Amino acid sequence: MMLLMALGRLVLAALLGNVSLVAEKGLATRFGDVGDRLTGAHLYCTHQKLEPGQLACAHRTLPCGSVVLLHNPRTSKFAVCEVLDRGPFGAILPNGEWGLKLRPEQPGEWRGIIDLAPAVADALDFNGRERLQVVYQFHRGRRARLAAPTLGAVLAARGSDALGIDVPEDDGPDANEIEPEKAE
Repeated sequence: MMLLMALGRLVLAALLGNVSLVAEKGLATRFGDVGDRLTGAHLYCTHQKLEPGQLACAHRTLPCGSVVLLHNPRTSKFAVCEVLDRGPFGAILPNGEWGLKLRPEQPGEWRGIIDLAPAVADALDFNGRERLQVVYQFHRGRRARLAAPTLGAVLAARGSDALGIDVPEDDGPDANEIEPEKAE
């Protein structure tokens, strides 16, 4: 109910011209299913575990708590969720292999723009990996602040050693500041 009220305020503010909404299309993926290596790990923004039925998503740059409207063109279904985690970080590396890309300046191209929790994916009849339309509020002139100290710390807490991920302990002085991605 809280997400619907937040979405209503966002749409009303956009209609009144108080905020700018951005729509981007891109590949979405799913996280938090049984068998997912990171299932049971805490969400980056809340430091709590993903609850069954929770309408959550992971986005690399949107501020924690942002409300996102999703549209699946294949099924014509809509869903609303809240950014409670960071990701997706899967990338196609220049040599063609799959790997992780934690920062924009690292080589490779990110494979997706958003990760969906199972409840959100089910509401969209999401097939696991397809293009979605993502609508959110664009914060002009503000930098998104991440809730936790560094991405490296989050991956380390999730057991990245077991996943074979080499993550530096400190991502640098501005690691918590990420510019919003531009819409395609």
